[in-house]
Amino acid sequence: MTIRLATKVANGSKFRRARVGAVIVRGNRVLAVGCNRIGFCHWLPNRPYPESVHAEQQAILQLLKTRRQDELIGATIYVSRVGRNGRCRLARPCKICTNLIRSVGIGRVVFTTDLGVAEYES
Repeated sequence: MTIRLATKVANGSKFRRARVGAVIVRGNRVLAVGCNRIGFCHWLPNRPYPESVHAEQQAILQLLKTRRQDELIGATIYVSRVGRNGRCRLARPCKICTNLIRSVGIGRVVFTTDLGVAEYES
């Protein structure tokens, strides 16, 4: 299951306040992965934590940098957050990430919750 891969990616984050991982999949192919990190993000200035780059943004940016934006259309993004106790926590994308996900054409969002997994069509 791809949410497990997103959780594995989240465990690799050095941003201890909230370890989040994202995996973009189209069909059975993993297109990109990303985890949140500390770093300056000048293209999204109005964020609660401007020093961080969200996992969803990192994964999408990988494809945009390599000019593979067409592959995002109709894809699914899986997002997982790992809490301090090592358990999955609520990882619903923030408003800015949700708008970014919609703008690049990703069709489905699957994310962890405190009780399991939830999803929505974007």
